[in-house]
Amino acid sequence: MQIKELSATFGRLDQAQLQLQPGLNVIYAPNESGKSTWCHFIRTMFYGLPTRDRGLTADKNRYAPWNSSAMSGRMELSVDGQNYTVVRRTQRAASPMGEFSCTYGGTADPVPGITGQNLGEELLGVGREVFVRSAFIAQSGLSLDKDAELERRISALVTSGEEDISFSETNDRLKKQLNRRRHNKTGLIPALETEIGQITTALNRLQALHRQEEEARIQLAQYERQAEELQLRLEQWEALEKQNALCAYLQAQQAAGTAADYVKMLQEADPALPGAAELARIDGMAHSLDQTLANAEEAGELALQRQKEAAAARERWEQHPLAPTTEAQLQDRLESITPQTRKFSPWILLPALAAGGGSGFAAWYFLQQLPLPIAIGAILCCTILLIYNGIRQKGNKAAAQAAEEQRTQLQMQMEEYLTLLHNYEEAHDEADRTAAAARSLHQSCREGLLQLLAQVHPFAPETTNLTNLRTALDEALQKRRRLDDARQNARDTHLHCQLLEQHLPDGPLPDPDAVLPRPTVSYEQVKDALPRAIGNAQAARSQLDTLSGQLHALGDRDALESRLQQQTDELSRLQSEYDAIAKAMDALNRADQTMQNRFSPELGQRAADIFGALTAGRYHQVLFDRSFALSAAPSGDNSPRDIRLLSQGTADQLYLATRLAICQMVLPEEKQVPLILDDALTNFDAKRMASALEWLLEESKRRQILLFTCHTRESEYLRGRDGVTHLGL
Repeated sequence: MQIKELSATFGRLDQAQLQLQPGLNVIYAPNESGKSTWCHFIRTMFYGLPTRDRGLTADKNRYAPWNSSAMSGRMELSVDGQNYTVVRRTQRAASPMGEFSCTYGGTADPVPGITGQNLGEELLGVGREVFVRSAFIAQSGLSLDKDAELERRISALVTSGEEDISFSETNDRLKKQLNRRRHNKTGLIPALETEIGQITTALNRLQALHRQEEEARIQLAQYERQAEELQLRLEQWEALEKQNALCAYLQAQQAAGTAADYVKMLQEADPALPGAAELARIDGMAHSLDQTLANAEEAGELALQRQKEAAAARERWEQHPLAPTTEAQLQDRLESITPQTRKFSPWILLPALAAGGGSGFAAWYFLQQLPLPIAIGAILCCTILLIYNGIRQKGNKAAAQAAEEQRTQLQMQMEEYLTLLHNYEEAHDEADRTAAAARSLHQSCREGLLQLLAQVHPFAPETTNLTNLRTALDEALQKRRRLDDARQNARDTHLHCQLLEQHLPDGPLPDPDAVLPRPTVSYEQVKDALPRAIGNAQAARSQLDTLSGQLHALGDRDALESRLQQQTDELSRLQSEYDAIAKAMDALNRADQTMQNRFSPELGQRAADIFGALTAGRYHQVLFDRSFALSAAPSGDNSPRDIRLLSQGTADQLYLATRLAICQMVLPEEKQVPLILDDALTNFDAKRMASALEWLLEESKRRQILLFTCHTRESEYLRGRDGVTHLGL
């Protein structure tokens, strides 16, 4: 089979085209140019797009066209000389690439028997998973893992040729059946064991519950008898209490009648006795009258004291030298005192001044022109005149001073006299006021006494004075208190009688004179013990009910024993099946080991041949186990090395060799399935790349090979070689 032409709207590819040739096609493009997209497009064209995958990494989302158009593709093929045209389009967004057609080239005639689901298997001879794990080789997918479809293919090659047998699937089914019966602590067998244990526990519990139920019945009977005895004693105490209550009521009724009779007697003895409020008012008036009398006596004593003080003040005033002069007369007398002085005339000074001035002038003149005696005489005359005038002024000043002293002395006497006069007048006025107040208070006392006597005479006619009035009031207050106390006692006894009557026990009351039995246990003890006895009986009854319910919930003993026997038989059956399945799995593992022993050497030898060619003979042996864990032995050394111990480039070469060996073994030779390599040689050095290209070039003579690469070195190495087509994206 040969892929001739591709046209894709897929991911970053927008109606992109790629024309291929037989042999080795080297397709160069830098990273992120769409190489991997072309590889997945080819796979999708053969096997369709998985629609069940979810998430961003699902192919339907990962390769959605970047231009938002519908995903579509076209592939031209040549199969056994016949041209086919395969088209996949998107009609519904929920089913990308869901519309399929495969027609003969250049016609619209569909190829019979080919559908969108079986195209890959019909044209390539293998399913999707086998193709991906063999002919579809990418740098990120060089490593191997076990797959049921690939395993069936290998089994078909090694054994009968049937591809419906898979050790993994069969082993998984047997393991599921085994786990269904027992897996750790889960499965049918542990569940049955648990149920058998529960039934056994239930039977044991049932027997224990029957014993507990019998004990609970005995205990309940004891508690009920105890409660009945205590109830009887309580009824006896209650009968005694009823009798006591009735006797207390009868006594209270008798006391109420006695109290009412006593009140009636007191009322008849003093019918005119005022009420407590009236007596309190009269008593208050009496107290007020007592206070008024005390105030009147104090006012009389004060008036007498003020009269004595006024007489003393009058005596002091009359004994003063200025008495009995009035204030106006004293003022006139004060104004009549004036000093007897000579009046000084300023005209007397004029001659003296003239004489002095003339003498001075004359002295000056004569001192200059006249004789000395004359000048001295003139000066003496002026001096005498001045001395005379000074003596007259001094006499006048002494007279004025004497008059002032007399006036001051008189003023002092006047002030003392007027003070005594004012004191006498004020004392006299105060004596008059206190005397009037005393007379008023005595008058109020007489009037108050008359009013009190008028109010007291109705219940104490013999009262005539304040002393008798006080005695009568005290006696009346005592009578009133006695009457009020009697009334209060009558009300209290009546109320007490009513309360006792209201609280008399219901039902028939016993004879108050009958002798009732008295229990030996006190009422308090009976009253405290009865609730406990009733509570114990209720608890015992509740426990008995609980036990009965548990017995009912556990079911019948015969039924439980029958169920136990059934489950024991079922457990034995399941254990037999478990043992049989375990033996079958052991046999299957031995068969798988046998197949592995038959398949592994051939695959290991083919992989070793390819790996030796890729590494220029550095490694001569390749080994792998059931899970395709690889190891390789260097030439001259029989100790295999795990692939994890190899360099990245050598590991990729070992993976590639194994993948190519698988291709040779599992891909049908007659189908000539194309190989697709996506940057599979990236980690190869130049020498091993050359070895790989030589191997691929030789393999391209038997099948078409598409080698996508991000390097130009592959094209440069193969330039000019026959059977090589160089393409660029």
